[in-house]
Amino acid sequence: MPRKSGVSHKAERDQLRDRMRGLGCSVAQITAEMARRFNLRPRVAWRHALGWTQWKLAQEYNTAHSGAKLSDNRVSEYESWPHGGAQPSVRYLANLAALFGCGCTPSQLVDADDLAHFGPADRILFTSSLNGNLRASPATAVTPTSSLYGMRSNSVHFDLAPTHLDVAPFPLRGPRRVVRCDARGLPNREEVVMAADESAQFRRWSATTNVDDDVLEQMGADVADIARRYLIDPPAALFTRLLCARDDVFALIAGRQQPKHTMELYKVAGQICALLAHATADLGHGHAAHTHARTALHCAEQSGYTQLRVYIRWVQSNVAYWDGRFHEAAQLVEAALPDASSGTARLRLASQQARVNAARRRPGDVKRALRIAESAPSDAGVDEPGVLAFAPGKAAYYASEAHRELGGTEHMGAAVAWAASAVDQFTAESQPNAQFVAAARIDLARAHLARGDLDAVGEHLSPVLRSTVAEHRTVPVMSRARSLSTLLEKRSDQDSHTVVSPEG
Repeated sequence: MPRKSGVSHKAERDQLRDRMRGLGCSVAQITAEMARRFNLRPRVAWRHALGWTQWKLAQEYNTAHSGAKLSDNRVSEYESWPHGGAQPSVRYLANLAALFGCGCTPSQLVDADDLAHFGPADRILFTSSLNGNLRASPATAVTPTSSLYGMRSNSVHFDLAPTHLDVAPFPLRGPRRVVRCDARGLPNREEVVMAADESAQFRRWSATTNVDDDVLEQMGADVADIARRYLIDPPAALFTRLLCARDDVFALIAGRQQPKHTMELYKVAGQICALLAHATADLGHGHAAHTHARTALHCAEQSGYTQLRVYIRWVQSNVAYWDGRFHEAAQLVEAALPDASSGTARLRLASQQARVNAARRRPGDVKRALRIAESAPSDAGVDEPGVLAFAPGKAAYYASEAHRELGGTEHMGAAVAWAASAVDQFTAESQPNAQFVAAARIDLARAHLARGDLDAVGEHLSPVLRSTVAEHRTVPVMSRARSLSTLLEKRSDQDSHTVVSPEG
């Protein structure tokens, strides 16, 4: 009996998808589990794995393909075929795979029921290539994969070539070939011609690529956009997009490209994994964050993009810092110091050193780090879009933390001044980052509390409690809030003032 679509309940699908995302599963893995558990056909399983409704798919498709007028009813018909509905075209399936991204290929969107009802010409497109994948062939010499970046929706025709070859088109290893020779011991003409043909075949195979400069430019632009959105959107909202981008670049690296393009792909992969590590840490999953960070470090090493190690080590140091492992946090920062040669890298590491050493009760090291931070460049470098740069506002509230930990009248005054500066900088932005504003206000409230000014604590804490939605309550924000709540509970004069707990 053919499998039916739509037999699962939405709540169950959503719960499964969220649980598998939390476990770090790829979209392809979620698709496979959706299909198995809910008896879904491929096109439906992929859509549900992404959390899209039929209406959402139609909207995304029409946005990606200018002039397209796909409706949700037509999506339903394509998903129902061949047990009703309408047959999807090969072009639609190729475009759909590109739209889904995350390593999806057109052949992953069909099953045996589809193949049985395709005409011979269409069926062979899904079954005769080496990897069972269609290849989109623009007018260029590039052989793109059917990932989000490789598949082009304009000027495309389909042929039987594989998306990439994992092995050469003839054996390069094994027993040494026996060359046929004539009576004089010279190779036969056929042997000479065959050897030349094999060299030409290898040349053609070696020249194929799934990446060109345009693809790399687009991927770099996408990474920059995600890094900028990190300053506006909560980490949870970007998590799925980061996973899809990671799956796409991993799929491209697994294909064939020129060595210079491979290095660029590893750079992009390193940036994406570093952002994934940051988002995962902000969501409170330290072990998983370290796993993404290790992969990011590997990719940075493969690409030669060593300055990325500063950002990665900072993420790891933050995980250790908020977990109370201050010695480890300091070691991770020190490991990145040799790579802090451009952009805001020195500002990032010096600021982190200041607050980590303050937590370690090492005032001399704190003062040295703060001096370095004050003289460090604060202008973002070319490769530091969005959150990949270290904002001066963050440096300000890091300095506030360090001064507050050192204690004393002078340091308490500096703690208030630096936290107030951070609040002013972040709130003055055209699109303030809710996490950064909340962190700065809480630090300002903590600094005032250390000076005994409870009225000021309430003044600066109240906006945080009113405006910080759950999605922006990341580990750094909530750790600050818990620390402030603990300090408030310890004050014997709290009863005479009205101060709302940040846990409320």
